Amino acid sequence: MIELTSEIPFLWRLSPESSEGYCSVSMVVPCPPETEIADLTIETSVLSLSSDSSRSETEETLEWNQEDVDLFIRLVNQSQINNNQPISESVHVDLTDPEIIEIVHIVAAAGFGVAFTSFGLLNEADGRFPVHNFEIGSFASLNTVSGFVSCVVVDVEDDDVVCVLLDDIDVRLIEDYEQLCCHDLLLVKRIDLLHPEFAERKSKPNTSVLH
Repeated sequence: MIELTSEIPFLWRLSPESSEGYCSVSMVVPCPPETEIADLTIETSVLSLSSDSSRSETEETLEWNQEDVDLFIRLVNQSQINNNQPISESVHVDLTDPEIIEIVHIVAAAGFGVAFTSFGLLNEADGRFPVHNFEIGSFASLNTVSGFVSCVVVDVEDDDVVCVLLDDIDVRLIEDYEQLCCHDLLLVKRIDLLHPEFAERKSKPNTSVLH
């Protein structure tokens, strides 16, 4: 169990993944040297495309920015509410908990992923479903051509909303798309966001590797 304080930095490690400029994204929590415990690393499924080819050739470590921290805390608090746990002034997290590891994936995707457009992927919003009031960190559903899928809102600007997908979308029959997977980013409109119960997930993905 780790108590989130300013004294424990959360870091991103970008490791070269391909000659095309992609880097894998891992979360690193450094442990104090006096503990003689190895740093905690959580590998994610997120790939970052470097704008600088030289940066993609060497490993790079970045400290979490304020947006990362804010989204992480929002999602942890939301998880505690869903599990009927009290919200405290300080955030206590178990970084071996699958729900917390899933949140790390979401934050990594929000910070390093590239958003796909939703053109042709969503059924037209025709007013049949109630309006969903949301904010950054809210869970929601999308009515896609292959059924309802879950997502998390990670950015809002006017009518545009960026979501992290929590389910794969079957896009094999849609031209110009190959595959949209869990933790990909999707750019949608406010009206496209539906209540999360439309795509309520019974189980969470177990795609993370913990070291």
